[in-house]
Amino acid sequence: MEKNVYEKYFENKGVMITGGLGFIGSNLACKLVELKPKKIIIVDSLIQGQGGNINNVRNILDKIEIPNKENNGIDINNKEKILELLEDIDCIFNLAGSVSHIDSKKKPLEDLKLNLESHVAFLEACREFLQKNPDKKMKIVFTNTRDIYGKIKEEFLPVKENLLVEEMSDPQGIHNYSAEFYHLWYTKNFNIQGCSLRLTNTYGPRQRIDKPEQGFLGYFIYKALKNETIELWGKGEVLRDFNYVDDVVDALLMSMASPYSNGKIYNLGCFIRKNAKYQEIGNNIVSVGDAARLVVKVALSGKLIEIPYPEDKQSIEPGHVYLDATKLYKEIGWEPRTNFEDGIKKTIMFYRENKDYWNNEN
Repeated sequence: MEKNVYEKYFENKGVMITGGLGFIGSNLACKLVELKPKKIIIVDSLIQGQGGNINNVRNILDKIEIPNKENNGIDINNKEKILELLEDIDCIFNLAGSVSHIDSKKKPLEDLKLNLESHVAFLEACREFLQKNPDKKMKIVFTNTRDIYGKIKEEFLPVKENLLVEEMSDPQGIHNYSAEFYHLWYTKNFNIQGCSLRLTNTYGPRQRIDKPEQGFLGYFIYKALKNETIELWGKGEVLRDFNYVDDVVDALLMSMASPYSNGKIYNLGCFIRKNAKYQEIGNNIVSVGDAARLVVKVALSGKLIEIPYPEDKQSIEPGHVYLDATKLYKEIGWEPRTNFEDGIKKTIMFYRENKDYWNNEN
């Protein structure tokens, strides 16, 4: 799918972004503003510590709607309010949820509420709205994560969408996996179109980088910018794949606009096989240690130290993880455009120019 196709798709559309004040959601909102849809509604409960921040959209506040922003926003569990907001909505990007693996292990019932029960309640509101408005069409793009694959044997790398999951790393993976299948069940049984994207490690501007639970790469950047020590657990040899947030936003928009995505699951990784070869551009499979070393190199500050793996982190470590995004490339036409080093340079430049994201002293 060419970029100009999805640009035309959003003309005169009503768009809702749940979790829209968070890292990926706010970048998506900023891009959507350029596409001039009929309206953009941001639904975010602004739960403390989950990354939602009004400042993420401060440059587009006059072009979007944020209901109840003065009073902690709106939870997707709020059926009555969601039903009101769906009136003029054609496209929903459902990005709401918690991303903290440690918290899901410490507080599994709270994670259950945030990452599963709230999504079922939201889908029920959508179903009820469409039953009352049978001529209305609606599509939901749900964002899942690579955590649903749990602990992966190396012979199954890069991971394909049809991998049989044998062992989850933490409760969050279980809840996300279930939420995804609820979304697909609703697309098959009710008048709701939709698909799910399984995201890998996303990085870039507007991420909360001072909290490691919001993403280890962002936290590496934070420590480097503060000229502090980055701790590498073990030797940092585990492999991860990384996507720059602009590339992720493109994938979300293309998946929404595509007529082929309904009812589908796609890996949004960076490994793509073309003509029996994998692509070089955007093939950002990097060890955690090499990622940290690149951050220090680009930032020209910070240092590294290797420490034994903390016991609480070791228990949820899935080992090497990188996803095969060939299906997304073949069916939708998406591929990553940003090489890892270029993305790190852009990210560090953003945070140096926007110190309020990470340095309370400035």
